[in-house]
Amino acid sequence: MIYHVLTPGALSRRGFRLRRPRRNDVLAVVIVLVLNSGTYLVPGILPWGPWRYLLESVTIASMLWRETYPVMTGLVTGALTLVITATVHPAQPFPYAVLVVEYTIGSVLRGRTRIVMIAIYMVGNIVAEYLHRQMNNPEDFLVTFTLSMTSLFLGVLMQSERDSLSVRADRELRAERARIARDMHDVVGHAVALMVVQAEAGPLLVRSRPERAEAAFEAISAAGRDAMAQLRGLLGTLHKDEGGGRQPLPTLSDLDDLVHRVRKAGLQVRMEQTGSAAPLSPGAETAAYRVVQEALTNTLKHARASRAEVRLSWSPSTLEITVTDNGRGVADGAADAGPGHGLSGLRERLAPVGGALSWTSPPDTGGFALTAVIPSAQTA
Repeated sequence: MIYHVLTPGALSRRGFRLRRPRRNDVLAVVIVLVLNSGTYLVPGILPWGPWRYLLESVTIASMLWRETYPVMTGLVTGALTLVITATVHPAQPFPYAVLVVEYTIGSVLRGRTRIVMIAIYMVGNIVAEYLHRQMNNPEDFLVTFTLSMTSLFLGVLMQSERDSLSVRADRELRAERARIARDMHDVVGHAVALMVVQAEAGPLLVRSRPERAEAAFEAISAAGRDAMAQLRGLLGTLHKDEGGGRQPLPTLSDLDDLVHRVRKAGLQVRMEQTGSAAPLSPGAETAAYRVVQEALTNTLKHARASRAEVRLSWSPSTLEITVTDNGRGVADGAADAGPGHGLSGLRERLAPVGGALSWTSPPDTGGFALTAVIPSAQTA
């Protein structure tokens, strides 16, 4: 929270204009005024005194700027409270304004400024107790000190809670940006892989099989259009607070279109599903789609494979996705190079939905096998 500390240098550099009180500060002043006035309505607590009531009301009114100018408000409120204590007998038995200001010191100020203001108020408590004793109206110093420390503690606790919420929101924002970066990597990488494969095959098809050349160019166009649509959806996510549109994120129902595009790129893909499908959370649905997309993209770009197989195995508690190919394979763990994208990015994507990822090159069959296990919505 931003607050203002008034200094003579600041006032000399620019004219001081008192800011308009904030709504919650006005509400706090009204509540304290009502509580303070109620003390006079209860018989036997405090006799009516217009001079005393006027000073108390002025002291409470200074809290109108308690969060905007906390240091100035703290000094003014504390000084006026001591004036009332020294000049009015008997004084208000419950220091409402002081307790609210002490809470503000704990919840708004930081660092040395807060320490200095706490020290000033602790000294003020001692001075007030001395004045009460001089006027033969002693108070229980322990009670006063405990109330002051409680107000300060509650203020510090509130500031810590706000800081914690701010840190959590910042962490969630960074996680969302990382997710969007992974999505963009998956979308662009998949589309570019399809385009490159088709573009490399295009010149050969034009010379040898002209009838298939048109299909290659159509596949390039379709991959580009799909990538643009998904990128618009991701950009819509970034601009959703500004009213931008948002395309729905891909789910398992979009796998048929994905497999169809990969087949048009020249890779034979067989898709198989076993078991009864269980409901997945929206995040898990998108993660499952990205697993298949990344696996097929890597097969197109790196595996030199002619065929691949996608298997979805459902159980009541999990979905197991297995993608295999007959390509050149890779040593265990070698595909994990480079954090943040590719297979490492998939592992990071699966972690929030409770999923796990592993891969290997089967020694008996060769090629590459990727396996992802994602819990269903009931067990997530």
